[in-house]
Amino acid sequence: MNVKRRGRGFTLIELLVVIAIIAILISLLLPAVQQAREAARRTQCKNNMKNIGLAFHNYHDTYGMFAKTITGITTNGTGASLEVISSIAWRTALLPFMDQANIYSRLDFATSPYDSTNDEAYANVIETFLCPSTPGGLNTVTWSIPAGTLLDPAFPPTATQWDMTSGRIDYESANGVRGDLSSAAYSSSAAVAQGSIGGDRDGMIGWDLILYDSPVIYMALGVTAGLDINPARIRDCVDGTSSTVLVGELASRNQLIYGRTEADPVAHAAAIAAQALVGGGAWGDSWTENWIQGAQDDGTPGADGGLCPINCSNARGAGWYSWHTGGAHVTLADGSGHFLSENIDNFVFASLVTKQRNEIVGQF
Repeated sequence: MNVKRRGRGFTLIELLVVIAIIAILISLLLPAVQQAREAARRTQCKNNMKNIGLAFHNYHDTYGMFAKTITGITTNGTGASLEVISSIAWRTALLPFMDQANIYSRLDFATSPYDSTNDEAYANVIETFLCPSTPGGLNTVTWSIPAGTLLDPAFPPTATQWDMTSGRIDYESANGVRGDLSSAAYSSSAAVAQGSIGGDRDGMIGWDLILYDSPVIYMALGVTAGLDINPARIRDCVDGTSSTVLVGELASRNQLIYGRTEADPVAHAAAIAAQALVGGGAWGDSWTENWIQGAQDDGTPGADGGLCPINCSNARGAGWYSWHTGGAHVTLADGSGHFLSENIDNFVFASLVTKQRNEIVGQF
């Protein structure tokens, strides 16, 4: 007599145990997977910055100086209103050295970047300018400055409406250090121990305004007339190219971030509006002025900046800002990439930004 043996299935309890074990394994593996993905994104971000550094050096080999932002403005001879009439940002100048000559060739630098002439070219998203760790998925930046807007107390209001839509950039140059951050850095015990530290506090890459107007208005606005007279050359880097920053991370512009969250739209409405207009987060934008004065620990600006220069805020002038844990990447003037801790000493930070103050930096 043949007896058929029936296959034994899982009991409900056994099935639940198996599911629980799988869930535990997934929960254990998920952080490791996320860490691996972030490590890959962080590596890609660093590679982007190395490629930007290489482009700077190829530009220098060609023109005898590093690329910089130069903006031509006019007040129409009266000083009553402001208009941009020509512009080239450092990131735009690097395009031919980043395999983006096709975009570069379509740009007219004798016109304002804020009219429609160059809209199609500026709208291109350039992957090398994007850090993959930046959240949100918004790869373009769009803003509009109404006619009559006062961009700075030293300037007259804008003559016409300025509109910009451009691919985002998560990296920025530093014009120098100032404010609370600079004061704290150069009064610190480390600075005092080095004795007299002279020279200006300019960074490697400048931001030049050229005013095409009358000499009287030149003096009133304190800007330079005529051609660019402040080239950024390796020979001008007295502090050494291995201890002077070319560019650093400044992500998620033109949003305003304090800490790891967007600034409160009610409490910080004015600061949000300013960041939206002149945050500098579009690679086609020539408003790249970035004198670093730091921020307070909560990201908000103090009376004249603050003592936190990394990962407290992405506001223009607050310092470097990334979505990496613990710090931000920079590219030095020798083309090398480094990760700076958000706990970096203020004197070391300031010394890395300036190019000719003769500080001794040491390890960083």
